[in-house]
Amino acid sequence: MALSILTSDQHRSIAVDTRARPEYGDTVNRAIALSAEFNELHREFPLLLRKTNEEPGFIAHAILGFEKDENLFVEVERWISTSIPATLARGPFSLGYIRAEAGDDAPADIKPEIKVMIDEQHPRVRADGQPVFLPLGGESPYLEGIKRVLQTVNAGLQVDRVLYRELTAMDLLEEVKIQISVFAELRYDFSGYHTINQEKLAILGADQLLRLHRLGLLAPVYFLVSSLGNFQKLVNLKIARLQSA
Repeated sequence: MALSILTSDQHRSIAVDTRARPEYGDTVNRAIALSAEFNELHREFPLLLRKTNEEPGFIAHAILGFEKDENLFVEVERWISTSIPATLARGPFSLGYIRAEAGDDAPADIKPEIKVMIDEQHPRVRADGQPVFLPLGGESPYLEGIKRVLQTVNAGLQVDRVLYRELTAMDLLEEVKIQISVFAELRYDFSGYHTINQEKLAILGADQLLRLHRLGLLAPVYFLVSSLGNFQKLVNLKIARLQSA
């Protein structure tokens, strides 16, 4: 990895291969999902929570397939879904917090600047592909889209801390074991995941519901619940892939 601040002067000729390929990590059966993108992701992917030993205690996964290295939403090197989890869509880009060198007279509480970073050694970075900057200067539409993706990542990481802390405090999470039957002889088990306990959600008090609403967390909670219906979409995609093989 060779991270550097993205600048038009230094990276004017850089392009990014946006095809969905195994060597870029696109053929995975699950991807980290951030609460800031639940609004989009819950329409297409099942969303489940995995418990972790690090803050905020849980992490969400968008389920993309049933088997190892199986992404049912990728066909012929392109995504067939209308949305892509931001952790995959960002490609070689990330946000960096750069602290300016402070002189003797600089304020002690000066905040670091947020900069778009690029990993110049990322396999997606190549001479052909989507240009990052326009030939005559300025950002390409691709880079403008990437900036929106990075904003989603940044916002999601912050909201996640609050969301999972509140869900834990309200005892709304339960461990689930989900069994999916594609055919009678082809079944898959999802274990070790958590989701919203709908019975406890239904009897939440007015004060708790108001708190979730004021924190902007009520919608993500219901997005998690409604996303589980997408397992049938996964089954349909799996059947179609098996029949076309």
